Amino acid sequence: MNKFRITSALILFSAIHAHAQTNQHVEYHITPDQLITFSREGITAYLCGECSKQSFSITSDTELMEKQQTIDLSRASELYLRKNSSVIFVGIDQQNSTVDYINFGGHPTDVY
Repeated sequence: MNKFRITSALILFSAIHAHAQTNQHVEYHITPDQLITFSREGITAYLCGECSKQSFSITSDTELMEKQQTIDLSRASELYLRKNSSVIFVGIDQQNSTVDYINFGGHPTDVY
């Protein structure tokens, strides 16, 4: 009976650990109004309609894109201020609270 409990506990722990590892990097699709602040240091955003705002750091590895084309910080800042993209894809590393990428406008061939 104890072996069964130990085995069950180990399997459950492994499943939880594997789930946490696979959800470390998550992509969110947000509207321009949900991106509250944007700077070279980081962002503050509402990642869902019912979520409270969260802050994430931008690192030297963060990719800035417009419709999946690499852009510089100046262009990204312009797109943030104009708020004319219908969607913004934000890739978040939840474990480190950092931004993997910001893609203003989503995919170039999709209509949002």
